[in-house]
Amino acid sequence: MKFLLTAWLAIATSLAAAPLKFDKTLIEVHAPIDSETVTEDFKFTNIGDTAVVIREADAGCSCISVLVSGGKLAYAPGESGTLRANFSLGSFQGAVDKQINIWLEGDPDEKPSNTVTMRVHIPQVIKITPRTIKWKMGSDPVMQIVEIEMDHEKAIHVTSVSSSNSNFEVKLVTIVNGKKYHVEVTPKITDSPGLSVLRIETNLDIKKHRIQQSFAAISRNIEKK
Repeated sequence: MKFLLTAWLAIATSLAAAPLKFDKTLIEVHAPIDSETVTEDFKFTNIGDTAVVIREADAGCSCISVLVSGGKLAYAPGESGTLRANFSLGSFQGAVDKQINIWLEGDPDEKPSNTVTMRVHIPQVIKITPRTIKWKMGSDPVMQIVEIEMDHEKAIHVTSVSSSNSNFEVKLVTIVNGKKYHVEVTPKITDSPGLSVLRIETNLDIKKHRIQQSFAAISRNIEKK
């Protein structure tokens, strides 16, 4: 009897904490190489004993818009609905997780009733390694390399590389034409902090991936106490 009572209390607490039950709390999608946005639906049901009202659904990122189907926010016990997430891919690459928090009326701001995740796999047509190269202030201004590798059915050629900061000299080196390149980056001096955006232009036929960026930085030394 004690076990049954404990189990019932646990279930009751769970229902009270999250009356909306989502069919899936994680949805994965593989975005086509040329897509600008992806859209996924999270279906849910009110499994509680009382009606609930969705106060807010937010991903905390301007790249995602979240809508509840038909603009309906109130759900009676047993009633179902759909939350639709539209993800604007922008310059994202690789596997990207975006969490969407759902608050019901009565939820504290710091504790939403539900959280669902949209995991989008975005093709990395042009791989930049590393994205940021760094020197410490006052260190030797040695050359460092940014690697560029193409992962596409067609050859992709780097047409130009430039630096936004004249203190950083850049040189493009072809390793395998249309497949692999190096950018040699050398600071003239390292006596003060600085940052450069390295603009890498290609002839890729997909506009959103055509221009890539990497970064070069000289960072101030911070002594740890």
